[in-house]
Amino acid sequence: MVKKKSKETRGEKIIMSKLKKALAALVMASMALTIVPLNVFASDTVPTRLAGTNAEQTAVRIADQTGWTGTAILASSTSYGVVDALTSGPLAYYLKAPILLTGAGNILDAATKDELVKLNLTKVYVTSGTAVIRQGVLDELKAMNITVVPLGGVDRFETSVKIAQLMVTLGAPVTKVAVAYGWLTQDALSIASIASQASQPILLTDSAKLPEIVQEFLKENPGITTSDVIGGTGVINSTVLNQLPKPTRHSGITAYDTNDQVIKDFAGSLLFDRVYLANGVTGIDALSGAPLAAQTKSAIVLTDGVNSPAAGAFVKSRMSVNSIVTALGGEAVVTESQRNLVNAEDTSVQNAIIAQKLEDIANQNDIPPALVKAIAWMESGWKQYKSDPTTGQPLTDQPFISADGGIGIMQISPANYPEYDVARLKSDLDYNIEVGCQILNNKFRAYPKLGDGNRNVLENWYFAVWAYNAWTKENNPNYYTGQDAYQDKVFGLLGKKYNSAITFAPGATILPKALLPLTDPPNLSSCWSTPTPLHSGDLAFDPESLLMNGDFWYNYEIPQQPRGDYYVQALAFYNTFYNSPLVSSGDKEIVSQKILDTYSKLLDAADALVLENNATSYAIAAKYYWTVLQGPNLDSAIKNRAGSGYQNASAKANQS
Repeated sequence: MVKKKSKETRGEKIIMSKLKKALAALVMASMALTIVPLNVFASDTVPTRLAGTNAEQTAVRIADQTGWTGTAILASSTSYGVVDALTSGPLAYYLKAPILLTGAGNILDAATKDELVKLNLTKVYVTSGTAVIRQGVLDELKAMNITVVPLGGVDRFETSVKIAQLMVTLGAPVTKVAVAYGWLTQDALSIASIASQASQPILLTDSAKLPEIVQEFLKENPGITTSDVIGGTGVINSTVLNQLPKPTRHSGITAYDTNDQVIKDFAGSLLFDRVYLANGVTGIDALSGAPLAAQTKSAIVLTDGVNSPAAGAFVKSRMSVNSIVTALGGEAVVTESQRNLVNAEDTSVQNAIIAQKLEDIANQNDIPPALVKAIAWMESGWKQYKSDPTTGQPLTDQPFISADGGIGIMQISPANYPEYDVARLKSDLDYNIEVGCQILNNKFRAYPKLGDGNRNVLENWYFAVWAYNAWTKENNPNYYTGQDAYQDKVFGLLGKKYNSAITFAPGATILPKALLPLTDPPNLSSCWSTPTPLHSGDLAFDPESLLMNGDFWYNYEIPQQPRGDYYVQALAFYNTFYNSPLVSSGDKEIVSQKILDTYSKLLDAADALVLENNATSYAIAAKYYWTVLQGPNLDSAIKNRAGSGYQNASAKANQS
């Protein structure tokens, strides 16, 4: 959702785009042109249902799919015992241990026992005390030379803490917890697969009081800095929420609406090649399926067994025709018709058309198409219109408008951008994409800079993508984790496309956290070197257009505006031109003179700002000097002048 308002427009750019020439796209052979959900499993190897004749046998089928051996979690399949295991998914995933079940008797379930033998298990973690999982079962396990590790507490709340503490003790990187109402199974199960992949323990609470055992755990683990609260105020009130570290609530009207909201809120960390569907009333199959779903970063959609799943429409919008929906449990708990309600329709042709439009308009605006596609997917799942609930096809007379007012594929907010035509934003896909690209370009120009401004270096767009969503502390990776930051989710999508983590994406080796403030966004005059390694985008170069845009900004002037800002923008186009392998050595010589001249002008602009003798001018001057320092092929005199100017301006800015 685009939230920050920008006063700049790019009407001039639209005019200049008419001068674009149809040149061959410069795209590395290994880089595909579209970002759509990739089916990482062959469809004939992925089951559409994992089921046995009872819950224990279903758990065995699920365990076989995980491929894990050696260790398991043993939980009770009884309605009163399942609550003890609600929070065991993250531990199971961390241990690479399937969740198996046993009933109420003194004898270990036969199917489960056979599975223990088949998987050559040597250790079993038991989630309930002997009042639920009988001593006879534990003795049977020990007779099989299996080490039994009890996890059961005096109640469900203590059990959740014991499981969480074990994760910490075993070395799991726990910095975040999920908190769910202890007397409702659906909320904990909604977050189970998501929390599992994030090494995020799930803690249980009462509605109006955070249990003391949970409070003690949080105090003893100060490294836990954020929390996800699952459910509305009807199940977890504000008193409890305010006792949690940096809480974020995820909720809907009903438990199934909450399941829908959780999947939406964490869509950036999920893949939709594979989706699991489970009965939320019994909950037992979703419990067993959580670690399996975490393996493929998949969501678990809950159904009440009667109505269409609340999360079905959103999940369907994110799936491709090759995505697989796997029902957990037999048709008595998840009917085939319900599974089909979640299945994606064939939208491959529609996606191909949208992908081409995104690519063409991105190139017209000199933005790497992969970046625009990732933002559009993050914003709307490439939806300009609502979808027919039966066919999944777009309803072109019903624009897609989100709850916070964002319109269409690029989620443009009329409240923040009143200068754009609202009717066209709703009805015209091309216009919606064009406006999104204009806004992104405005952010690229106005917000902190990375490196020499080369527009085809994906990392150089980091702060522009941050600002596209909202230039607020909520997108600072130091305030919320990288997985919560909008721009890191977008770069995470790019990382999936390129099969390697983009520098600023979650899981990458270099993050800008150390350079960022602890809470607020960085100052707009901030600058960073482009990190290494960097990733080239898939921008189709039009050298003539790049030069014309560079010249446009070199000569652009608005009274009372810092002149250097436009030199910085001109350099971005000139440097992108210079680095293009499509450009001849002779043309590079021509543009190199333009680059040197622009750097010289930028130095003059910086010197003039220093003479204004105020904190703002010093800060902006420091940015200009720093930009010159990043310039390639500059002689030592220019570098020395920029270096001394940067030190002087920075020192004065800090003193003011």
